[in-house]
Amino acid sequence: MRIEKAIENLAFDAKIRAESSVAALKYVDLMIEDFKVRDASSKADILLDVFGLLQGLFVAIDALYQLSFTATKYKYHVNINQNRNLRHLKYLRNDIVGHPTNRNYEDGSFGFSVIIEDEITKDKLSYITYIITDKKINRSIQTVSFDSVLNAYELEKNNVLIDLERYLQNTPHKTETTGLLVSLFEQSLNGVYNLQDLELIEGKFLRENNLSKGSNHRFLYRLKLLKEIFIWKDDKYQEIIDYAAKQQILAIYKMNLDINSKKIRIPVLTMPPLIEKLYKTIKTSKQAKRLINNLNDMDHPLFMQDLDQLIKLIQDPSLKQLLLWFQRIKDRNHSFVIGKIIKDILA
Repeated sequence: MRIEKAIENLAFDAKIRAESSVAALKYVDLMIEDFKVRDASSKADILLDVFGLLQGLFVAIDALYQLSFTATKYKYHVNINQNRNLRHLKYLRNDIVGHPTNRNYEDGSFGFSVIIEDEITKDKLSYITYIITDKKINRSIQTVSFDSVLNAYELEKNNVLIDLERYLQNTPHKTETTGLLVSLFEQSLNGVYNLQDLELIEGKFLRENNLSKGSNHRFLYRLKLLKEIFIWKDDKYQEIIDYAAKQQILAIYKMNLDINSKKIRIPVLTMPPLIEKLYKTIKTSKQAKRLINNLNDMDHPLFMQDLDQLIKLIQDPSLKQLLLWFQRIKDRNHSFVIGKIIKDILA
């Protein structure tokens, strides 16, 4: 791996930690190569191979995070959550493999997820999520293709390693993005959202951090989100969309300060009246607090069930209409920025 030469100049403690991450990535590469050529036939052999592969990928993703943190002090170079195949892998780890989900709701409903063992093959794995209310069972099936997961992992791993190699080879530079982001935020306070400003910031950020145009850096992903929010219009909830834009500007502003080792107090946004009302409602309900945790990710196995429960729980008509509007959003990026407002409402 070319990254091995790039980490040579790190401080001793950082270097040995980075080397351990690189070693883990190499071991997982060997596991993947072996998985692809093994000819498992019995159910036991297939299960051993599949669970071994999953555990190896969990280790590899952790190694990528650790390598990024060791080299840069932050994890912004790793953007696993924006890769749907790898995000499903995260749900397998957190909610399904070995730890079936168990949710109890105030109305007597409960939910859980289980792997369909009879359908585990060398090619794919399926699992079912159940939400049970009285005698009604809401059942949904998710399938994870290992070929898609492995291709997604290989792409993400290579992107991260190239990014980190370029970062470590970067020379000191004049930082212009911080001032541009301050200006961008000030304009947003006046209701001005200019796409050309985002293009300028993107170009400056790529040059300052020695990144390629195809980098999957989190800063660049958030810029992409902003481009979509700037042109998103809604007759009824435009104030909330504009609030989401300001939130994302502050998110990349903080990210940029971290990258450049600067400590400046982040401005506090005033919530729109409807979000303020939602905040006060959720704050007083223990159940509502639990139901907002997954609303920033419409691919989460419990996203729709949790949102349905929240809509049933909320009695205020204006808040119910807001949540129903959110539920109707089909664009994943739009759903993310509104869901994040709701998820972070008590942060």
